[in-house]
Amino acid sequence: MENGTTTSRRTWNFKENEKLVSVSDLTVRSVLNKLRCCIDPADTRPVIPLGHGDPSAFPCFRTTPIAEDAVSDAVRSAKFNCYSSTVGILPARRAVAEYLSQDLPYKLSPDDIYLTIGCGQAIEILLNALAHPNANILLPTPGFPYYEAWGGFTQMEMRHFNLLPEKEWEVDLNAVESLADENTVAMVIINPGNPCGNVYSEQHLKKVAEMARKLGILVISDEVYAHLAFWK
Repeated sequence: MENGTTTSRRTWNFKENEKLVSVSDLTVRSVLNKLRCCIDPADTRPVIPLGHGDPSAFPCFRTTPIAEDAVSDAVRSAKFNCYSSTVGILPARRAVAEYLSQDLPYKLSPDDIYLTIGCGQAIEILLNALAHPNANILLPTPGFPYYEAWGGFTQMEMRHFNLLPEKEWEVDLNAVESLADENTVAMVIINPGNPCGNVYSEQHLKKVAEMARKLGILVISDEVYAHLAFWK
């Protein structure tokens, strides 16, 4: 008897995506979960989460009351209860464009901005948009595992260039040039670096940009930690 009817046991036609399950093992969270499984539950000593990537867990990164009030006012106004634009509402994109333009010699427009729900969704959208048969992408080693995971899911070939510890983890530009070919669509740089914590100089970033222009590839510049700072 199943769901009120008599039925024989059957095999369902759907199952998990094996490729997605396998690439999920590449994420930082997967590694942390494996480590947590090794902790003795009877041990009462506190555990410091060295892999904690959410700044909101720390008091110094609390959301400013100005932002909280703005969200509250927007909800009560009933002006934003409809479906949103898939690229982000215009006022938000305009605000981001104005903010980013402060450090640029030119002005960005709202049409230059695509808002996502965090860095994870941004990586998914970018790699899906760039993926095509035989495409490859250049990833830094060491780097953020999510690029590896989603790159595998999109079936792009992943090629790895080293970061140079003796040069404060700068990109090995010679390796980038040797790895790229006519099927290379992009290279990833993470600045400030994850997991190395380095910050690239303006001079080095110019060299990266010049190399990308020479090769005709996109630079995916991951700057998610750009404005986080812990003060004593």
